[in-house]
Amino acid sequence: DVMFGRSALTEGTKSEEGKISLWVCREEKLVSGLTKRTTCADVVRVLLEDQNLQQGASAAMLSGSPQSYCVVEKWRGFERILPNKTKVLRLWGAWGDEQEKVRFVLVKNEASLTCWTAAATAANLSQEKQRRIVRKAFRKLDKMNKKKEQTVSKDKGSAEKMKTLVHLVISQDHTIRQQLQRIKELDREIEQYEAKVHFDRIKRHGVNYVQDTYMVESFSSSSETPAPSDCRRQDLTERERRRGEREADAAKDAGGITEEMRAAVTSAAPAAEPAVESFSEDEFTLEEERIKTQLDTSLYIGLWLKTDMDAIRGDLDLSMALWETRESELLDLLAKVETMEIEHPESSVWANQARSLSKACNTNDDDSDTGLSSMHSQDSRQPARV
Repeated sequence: DVMFGRSALTEGTKSEEGKISLWVCREEKLVSGLTKRTTCADVVRVLLEDQNLQQGASAAMLSGSPQSYCVVEKWRGFERILPNKTKVLRLWGAWGDEQEKVRFVLVKNEASLTCWTAAATAANLSQEKQRRIVRKAFRKLDKMNKKKEQTVSKDKGSAEKMKTLVHLVISQDHTIRQQLQRIKELDREIEQYEAKVHFDRIKRHGVNYVQDTYMVESFSSSSETPAPSDCRRQDLTERERRRGEREADAAKDAGGITEEMRAAVTSAAPAAEPAVESFSEDEFTLEEERIKTQLDTSLYIGLWLKTDMDAIRGDLDLSMALWETRESELLDLLAKVETMEIEHPESSVWANQARSLSKACNTNDDDSDTGLSSMHSQDSRQPARV
């Protein structure tokens, strides 16, 4: 470890902040105590001074003035000679994530000319051109670092978007669960109300009111009637009666629902007035939801009853139209028959005479048959004459 201002020296293989590693005679040295003003010439001078203090083969190999040595930078198979005025610490920091692949080597100028022709060519350039090359290299490194920063920022942006999407999905899942729970509660309340309506109808019409209704319909449809007009009249009267019963049931149900809602509102109003201050916002919300649920249930039942009434009214209108058409046809037929009787009054007389003659013929059939048979028997007894 070579330190500026002190003669402490140890071997190292890892660079830290304010430190760089250089290879001298195939041996890695760690130079510490660097500042932002430290140049390559300063590093070369300190390394030569440290090697002169050492004794051994490596010390004998380094001889000469500091101007006869230079620092070569190697990266991914490329190498270049660093100018003496290059700020080492700034160059080292500009490499960023590529520091692990960068190596600095201390070489002699004559050796660099023979071994590294590209580096030797760079050394023969003027100081202005060398500065341009160094600036160009720094600009290239800055571009590389900016690209890496952009990729990192893009990754951060995508991570934030993913977090936002995750939060959105979680909130939507929570909302869906709440809606499903609300739907289940509404279904449960509807089932309870339907059961209540069913029990009320059982009390009014009996346990088997559904079967009785179907039996009445089947009996009315299968019963024999003396005339088609009587059958239609009975059917119409039966449907009118059932329509009246259903309207009465619907009116009773609607009246019961209205009375229950009024009773609930009137009973809740005086009890809620003294305790308004003690209720919390959650209790008000629950009460509001309960009233909304009751209103939705009553609306659903009213719509169901209205649909049933509309269907019955449509059936009745259709039956009335059919009955009117049949009645008009029957009246037309009666009118035609009456006109035919007026136009042909003798036809009825001839018909009566024909009926009487047919009866007389039927009574004399037996006598005529016996006379013919006797005549045939007499002819058969007489012998034939030739």
